[in-house]
Amino acid sequence: MLCCLLQHTTCLEITMSPASELKCLNAPAGDDGEGEGSRRVLMAGGKMMHDEGGEDEGREEALTEDLIQDILGPEDNTLCGVGGVRGGALQRLATPLTYLVLSSAAALVQGMFYTFANATLSTIERRFRLPSKVSAFITTGNDLVQLFFGIPLAYVAGRGHRPRWLALSMLGATAACLLATSPHFIFGPGDTAAAVTQDLTPSGKGLCTKEGSGGNSSCGAEGVAINTEQYTVVTLHLLAQVLAGLASLMYYTVGHTYLDDAVRKDKVPLFLAISGCVRILGPVCAYSLASWCLSMWVDPSQEPPLPPRHPQWIGAWWIGYIVIGGCLGVEAWLLALLPKTLPGTRRRMVRELRQAAAKGGVRAVQELAATLRPGNQSPIRDLFGGLRRLVRNKVYLMVVLNQSIFWFAFIGYITFKPKFLEHQFKMSAARANQYIAAAATAATLAGWLMTGATLSLIKPRSRTVLIFMASLSVINCILHLSMVNVSCDREVILGMDTVLRRSDTPLSPSYEPSTPPGADDSLEECMAACGCTPKFSPVCVAGRDTYYSACFAGCSSYTSPFTSLAILNSSSGNFTIAKASKKVYERCSCAAEVMNSSLNMPQSASSSASPSAVDGYCSHECPAFYMYLALTVLTKMTLAASRVPVNIMLFRCVEPRDKDLGLGVFNSVLALCSFIPAPVVFGWAIDAACRLWEESCGGRGSCWLYDIDTFRKTLHGIPAGLMALCLLTELVLIFLHKSIHLYGPAEKTREDS
Repeated sequence: MLCCLLQHTTCLEITMSPASELKCLNAPAGDDGEGEGSRRVLMAGGKMMHDEGGEDEGREEALTEDLIQDILGPEDNTLCGVGGVRGGALQRLATPLTYLVLSSAAALVQGMFYTFANATLSTIERRFRLPSKVSAFITTGNDLVQLFFGIPLAYVAGRGHRPRWLALSMLGATAACLLATSPHFIFGPGDTAAAVTQDLTPSGKGLCTKEGSGGNSSCGAEGVAINTEQYTVVTLHLLAQVLAGLASLMYYTVGHTYLDDAVRKDKVPLFLAISGCVRILGPVCAYSLASWCLSMWVDPSQEPPLPPRHPQWIGAWWIGYIVIGGCLGVEAWLLALLPKTLPGTRRRMVRELRQAAAKGGVRAVQELAATLRPGNQSPIRDLFGGLRRLVRNKVYLMVVLNQSIFWFAFIGYITFKPKFLEHQFKMSAARANQYIAAAATAATLAGWLMTGATLSLIKPRSRTVLIFMASLSVINCILHLSMVNVSCDREVILGMDTVLRRSDTPLSPSYEPSTPPGADDSLEECMAACGCTPKFSPVCVAGRDTYYSACFAGCSSYTSPFTSLAILNSSSGNFTIAKASKKVYERCSCAAEVMNSSLNMPQSASSSASPSAVDGYCSHECPAFYMYLALTVLTKMTLAASRVPVNIMLFRCVEPRDKDLGLGVFNSVLALCSFIPAPVVFGWAIDAACRLWEESCGGRGSCWLYDIDTFRKTLHGIPAGLMALCLLTELVLIFLHKSIHLYGPAEKTREDS
């Protein structure tokens, strides 16, 4: 298009396009006759916008449709669909609400993957005999992509078709689910599970036989098999976490910036709160799914004789990955239909360009365009310019430091919390996940919605928001310190003292014996005669005392749940063949001696029938659990309340063109400083609290028993200290608050048609 500008003449050109109507006029010069003093008029939509020229050379050109397309890209970018199927009826879905629904649903399912992996972590440790340090290393694979590829992927995807990049990452997460579940189909439920369900344990093994246990002749071959199995599982799950990390990276970078561009700046907090609330349901659904899966035996076709609370129970950890993978595949195809730019977003940006042209001419347009997201692909060298701008941004750097500390505490805590609930409150993995899901739902939803609605409706100043965040850090610190002091009565496991004295693990100075006074000598003599192995398999004797194993209780026989019993029907006189429902250990002589010694009964009284035992801990009620649950609810609420303000600050403290890159750098730093080291550091610290390790062919497996006081202080004390560090960074941000504009530049409130 050409607009003729001739001195002392008038030339009119009318350009029509589906997006706008532009008219460029050149009015006659003033009486002085100087062409440079001519007054140009930019007409948009029939409205005159005068631009006084003469001093700015950039005002010699008009805002043409070609210039708009050069800045924002072609208008075809606003069409829904893929390939030849574009526009038409699909175009009705090109709205911010559609993207909010699809992206939130995708984030919900994607969030289920990571939470489900954490919820089943302790079960995978038992199934494949992994120590906490190794299993924690698996979870870091989710962050390797963000560490090494977060910056370049966020930069390239942010200047490309963002919904399709998000869809591609969801397909990668689908493949991750298939990789995660594949170890079950490769190795099966495992020999330990097979021995339990098929009763393959040799006769007398694990019982009091009055003979030495001897060695394990098959240890060499078994050790090789276990090592191969462990390496394969770690590799497959690590690759699965890497692919899932792509989906997480795309959602938290281009997924968030696409939503930020889709709506007005003052409405972004509310939209983010709604999206965050839907995504929060992902962990809730994952915990519920994990509870359902882990309540089933690893091989659902078998019925084991163990209760879910038993330390050797292995749930069906692999089923949940199949469910999550199927949902992710559907979400990926739906996201791929969305346009590169929503029509409402383009109209808003065109309006901003027209306002800039009216106020400052072409130079103002160029200055505004320099800060906007490029409509077309930009050279990779622009990446380094964006990195320089981010490094010089004090507010951005302080927010990144604050969140690195925050997420280090949160990731480490949430990774090992299910294991803590199992050992502290003697819950099964399924029941522990049920309580976590119930406690997290309402509290987290309330935290997101309250802050999102407050920021959108009341619009508090940045200083007020930062003071609010600082107060949340103080409350979090206090809550974690309070949970350090919430404990249950010590679980007495008879026979454990003997094993610990014989093991290589040094006892802590604060260690207190579990065996009641007066019963230690008689119990140790009895167990020495039985030749018990150090394998931990607790049994409950007479419904009152928990013993280290059936052998340590002196049980010499058992009724197998796979043994057919003939039951006489008194009415018909016929026999009915049935199977016992669970294994019952009988003639537990050592337990009888302990009972007699604790009751000061004479030795002759032991001639009576010895007590029986069943697998698992005795019932363990802990009233303090409800106090711990209440503190968990408050912690979840305060953690969620700070999410929306942080996201808004990350959007507003950088230029629009640097939003994707800024989020990419942010995620890479979090991966390097928080997501990767936190599980490893917490796992190392928690392993230090282990009192009894599984030994398999000379190698160390998973932890059977923890010093629960040390475990509790480690899990809650580290986050408390880190929250205090978060407070210091927030005080610095309060000092820098004048450069933080949470709601964007001042603009007239108008609805997009």
